[in-house]
Order: sequence, then C-alpha cells, then structure tokens
Amino acid sequence: MATGSSSSNSRRDDYDEKTKNSLKFTSVKHLAEVVGVKELPSNYIFPVGERPNANVTVGTPLQYDLPVIDISGLEGPHRLQVVSAIGRACQENGFFQVINHGVEDSLISEVMRVASEFFQLPTEERDKFVSGDTMKAVRYGSSLNHMRDRVFCWRDFLKHYCHPLDKMLRLWPSNPSDYRSVVSSYSKDVRRLCVRIMSAVVESLGLPHNKYVVENGFSDEGSQVMVLNYYPACPEPELTLGIPPHSDYGCLTILCQDLIGGFQVLRQGQWEAIRPLPNSLTINIGDHIEVLSNGRYKSVMHRAVVNSEKPRMSVAAFMSLPFEANIGPAPELTDEHHPPIYRDTNFAEFMDLLTSKEYREGSFLDSIRLNAP
Repeated sequence: MATGSSSSNSRRDDYDEKTKNSLKFTSVKHLAEVVGVKELPSNYIFPVGERPNANVTVGTPLQYDLPVIDISGLEGPHRLQVVSAIGRACQENGFFQVINHGVEDSLISEVMRVASEFFQLPTEERDKFVSGDTMKAVRYGSSLNHMRDRVFCWRDFLKHYCHPLDKMLRLWPSNPSDYRSVVSSYSKDVRRLCVRIMSAVVESLGLPHNKYVVENGFSDEGSQVMVLNYYPACPEPELTLGIPPHSDYGCLTILCQDLIGGFQVLRQGQWEAIRPLPNSLTINIGDHIEVLSNGRYKSVMHRAVVNSEKPRMSVAAFMSLPFEANIGPAPELTDEHHPPIYRDTNFAEFMDLLTSKEYREGSFLDSIRLNAP
C-alpha cells in the first residue's frame, strides 16, 4: 500500500500534471485497464477522514441483510401485510430488497449484459458521450464534473434520462446494437415497479393515492433517470471511493447489481455492507419521501466502495416527481404537535446546490431543513 513517499508523490504528480494540462477527460476504466496504474493518481485520493475504514477485497465478510419483501402480494388479499412491511422498512431502514417484483430475471441479465458491453467499447466510442454539463440528457463520466471536482471517484458511469421515452430513446447509445431495445424494456418495467411501490409507500403513510401518486404527476409525468456504473478493480481501494456518501434526491431508487459487493449504507454511525441477493432488486427511498413523510421515513446515506480484485457493475434507476413540481411535507401528517420539518422545494433548487459545490459536501435535506421547534 502506497502511503505517500516522495517517489510515489512524484509519479502521481507527473501523471496529474499531464492530465490537467490536456484538460481531457480520462475514464477510470482507461486508467485501470489500459494504462494499468499501480498507484492512484493524487486526484483520486480522498481526504483521510472520508476514506473507507479498511481495505476492501472480494470476500470481505458482508455485515447486513436488508429486509426482503415479496411484493407479489400487493395485488391480492395480502396487500395490507405487504404495505405494512414496506412501511416498516422505510421507517426503520430506508432500504429494502424486493423479490417477485415483476421484472423478469432474463431482462435483468440482459440489461447487465448490454451495460457491460457498453463499458467494454473502445475508449473513443464511449467518449462520444463525455460532457461536463450535468443536465445533458445522455452523459458519460466518472465524477459529477471532471472539469471542476477536486477529488474524482473510482468509477465510470453512463447516465441518461428515460422519460419521455419516445423522445429520449434516440439520444441513447446505439452501440451495443441492442442497447436501446434492452434498456428501454427494462426502463418500462422499472417505471411500472416504481409506481407500484410508491403507491404502497403512500398507503403506508395513510395518504390518499390519487393525490400523491396520480395528481402530482408521479405516475404519468414523473422524471426517470438511469445510471450505469462500472467500478474497475482499484490498485489502492483503501484510499478512494466509487461513490462518496450521499442520499438520493427524488422518490425512489431501484438498484440492480452484480454479486461482487461494495454497496454500503450508514446505520447508527457505522458503514455496513449490503449482501447482494440474487434475483432481487434493492429499493431505497429518496429525499422526496423523507420530506413528504415529514421525517417519518428516512432517506439514508449510502456509498460505494471498490476492491483490488474484480470490477463491479450496477444499474440504478431513479424516479422523482416532474422536474417542475414542488414537494413538501404532506399536510395530512403535520399539526401543532408535528410541525413541518422541511420547507417546500423542487428540482431546480436541488440542481443549484448540486452544481455549486462538490457532491460529497453536505446534504440537500440539510439545506431545506427548518429550525427545530
């Protein structure tokens, strides 16, 4: 493990200076698998207090099993039990895993396959989608903004909007040749799943379905973004992160991941690794739900760590209210004894915060939290 010797720093700085002078995006995959760096360039090394607690390797004991909920019961006589289980998971964990979710295992395998094939494309093919514009409909990168961030993440990602699908589809990669057909099918199924889970979350809070799933635009006009993540094997995983700690803006995130492991949640002040469960999807509630529930349900901090042995992949689907919609605590959940914890907010305010500072600095929820009574 490199700890900062003068020769190590010199090699790091030589590489960093060349990168800065070129002002050209360099993917992490290129660094790891083409250049074959044996040490992290200094701009990938996180401050000491933000690094993983220990070396992370494939086979590290996984510490935490999320609640597993069979949601096939949402359509049937056991709906109330399933809704109750989802409500408990949102209140106690902020995360849960779902099985019998309606997304075919074969489709999940296919979306992971085309994602892998995209990241295996030649550098120049992937770089067609590189942009520093965080609002671009399709964007390939590594950190939030490679032209501005001081510390980069050890991952590559492809992010694109999925709604409205008929307008966004033509902007997506056409290579691999079946990327659009596979990912669009997955996007449709995941959207339907999000609406089913959102309906259950709203019901578990005792809120009216039409008002908080239909009339607010979530079911028909809600924004939908998909992010494909590739985390190459890392020469010094103890010094960096794949994704720094954050909570998810929006309502729901649906995560599909391989079985390598590396996804961690913050529980009671400790980072705990989540055990990947075959044929399941991981659900977490986002900031919108914490705001809507007036703090009853928690949008939990999480991060991705990397390892020195194997690359890891995941596909995350984020669903939110329409971009122009406001979100605030549900009036049905506030009174003189339970005053609003958060003020109303919207996507534009979130983007202003996101583009004004590094992603790992602070929390969006902190920025809209009202003074405690």
